[in-house]
Amino acid sequence: MKLLAKNYFLTLFLGLSVTFILSIVIINSQVAEEEYKIKVEPGDSLWALADKFQSEKSRDAWINEVMNLNNLHSAHIKAGDVLIIPNETEHFHLDNSTELAGDSE
Repeated sequence: MKLLAKNYFLTLFLGLSVTFILSIVIINSQVAEEEYKIKVEPGDSLWALADKFQSEKSRDAWINEVMNLNNLHSAHIKAGDVLIIPNETEHFHLDNSTELAGDSE
């Protein structure tokens, strides 16, 4: 402890390193929460699921992302499979008509 007390820069560096690592862990856990699982029902296909769940991406881009998330080598799925799908509905988008304080004319 005397070494840390005597060497201010080492203490500061270690503190910032720990803070940086913790922030990375927290950010990664939030990214994981943006995906959720669904159970494939009879008659479901990736194209039908894309029409149901996709938002901003094209259908093909959404299907490719689902295939990558689930390590699928083909687009064939069967009833009872559990798929991880991206949850794109909770992203925050700025509204172009937003006025900041003091911007009024």
